[in-house]
Amino acid sequence: MMPFDKMSYWEKVTYFQNIDHLIVGSGIVGLSTALGIKKRENHAKIVVIERGTLPSGASTKNAGFACFGSPTELLSDLKNMGEQKTKELLQLRWDGLKLLLKTVGENGLEFNPCGSYDLFRNADEASYQIASSEMKTLNLFIEESVGLQNCYSESEKPMKQGMQDLCGSIFNQHEGSINTGKMMHRLIQLTYEQGISILNGIDVSEFHDKESHVQVDTQYGAITAKHLYICTNGLSKKLLPTLDLQPARAQVLVTSPIEKLKLNSTYHYDSGYYYFRVVDSNRILIGGARNQDFAGETTEKMEVTDNIKNHIVQLLKDVIIPNESFKIDYQWAGIMGVGQEKSPIIENQTPRIHYAVRMGGMGVAMGMAIGERLSALGLR
Repeated sequence: MMPFDKMSYWEKVTYFQNIDHLIVGSGIVGLSTALGIKKRENHAKIVVIERGTLPSGASTKNAGFACFGSPTELLSDLKNMGEQKTKELLQLRWDGLKLLLKTVGENGLEFNPCGSYDLFRNADEASYQIASSEMKTLNLFIEESVGLQNCYSESEKPMKQGMQDLCGSIFNQHEGSINTGKMMHRLIQLTYEQGISILNGIDVSEFHDKESHVQVDTQYGAITAKHLYICTNGLSKKLLPTLDLQPARAQVLVTSPIEKLKLNSTYHYDSGYYYFRVVDSNRILIGGARNQDFAGETTEKMEVTDNIKNHIVQLLKDVIIPNESFKIDYQWAGIMGVGQEKSPIIENQTPRIHYAVRMGGMGVAMGMAIGERLSALGLR
């Protein structure tokens, strides 16, 4: 892209002049914010800018889980956050998933309501006993929070699917999997259909509230708009340095095809720090292990490291497919946003500058609901 001052009259007028709402980030939150604004203010000029060819953080780099909370994660949240904050977070995740399904549609998401399993290895038997004993309480909590009945139940199915070194698992019947690529493809289509522009390859360095407008500085020059929305989640630290927000890298691998693969659901292990599922009917997609090196994974570098990769591969060999040979055909990394607190930050910095960040690894679940909330901040 050429500098803005060298663009034609047509380019400037069509894309860069008289912008009502400028959104930084074309992931789930950014596009749902744009769609939410358009729904409320149909004649507004809305422009989304994105530094990458595709969304740069995690929206097209996640594992494709339609999940809202394993029993071990919920127990941890109840202990650390308390009942009210955990209930609010659970509600936000469930509302986001429902809105995603409504907006994109089951076909657009390639949604598979296959449920999920929280796995416990033999060395984790004490944790399994605690989770099992609290299952009725958790089921009641979820029913009271979002209306879902009989969410969790004990299951021996993973052990029958060939996994080893497991003492038990807990099944969540209300979760499933999606196709992340198809999801974003459809969201982008819906955004264009509403007359909203998406401009790729534009990187924001800083922004300034000029009282009558916001000035956004990029490598091609300044863009002005009446309102600015920061929707770059874990990549937002340079723009919002004072927030309780840190990048958290998530590394993901996909195996070579495996004959007669028996897995047919989504799976979590170690309080959700590991997760895996099947793609293409015969490959295992697996990611996580961030808890093996929190300091090293607090980074914006989208690289797969030998340290984390080795931990993931070892879980495949020891537990998931212990008697199978395989190689890794795909590997990548995405960047999540985390902080001392798990709740997302949805705020106004000024009456013209708004942001929604810190999805805590649950951007697929919460993203649409968060974008819907953010879209309302600039229209009050």
